[in-house]
Amino acid sequence: MKLTLRERSECFRGFLLLIAQDRVVSPEEKQILLLVGKALDFEQSFCEEAMHDLLDNAHIAKDPPVFSLREYAEAFLSDCIRIAGADHTIHPNELKWLIRIAEANGLTASWVDEAVRKAVEERMETSPRRMEIEAYI
Repeated sequence: MKLTLRERSECFRGFLLLIAQDRVVSPEEKQILLLVGKALDFEQSFCEEAMHDLLDNAHIAKDPPVFSLREYAEAFLSDCIRIAGADHTIHPNELKWLIRIAEANGLTASWVDEAVRKAVEERMETSPRRMEIEAYI
């Protein structure tokens, strides 16, 4: 099972929209997104430009990414929680975005709540060593 090119693109777009939810792109979020972009096989310059233009780019589709398999959506959301917690807090708008993604992929808000609770209990491991979605690339 491997993500299609479209799904890899949706991952990166979804991660971009996640870090834009609080209207602040932290250095930690940028670092993680550069590593994720590389893992998804996107050029660093593309990733940097996308992040640079993110807050002012009205052309990025705002709909949540939809994946062909539930496993992809779960891995993506787990990574989103790590990215959202990179600045040591999950902004209410980030949480709303996570719930929109979950619901678009047949998951519930309670699934997101449980995943966030678990991440907090595990001390919100935000180190960008390996993302869950990489298992499907």
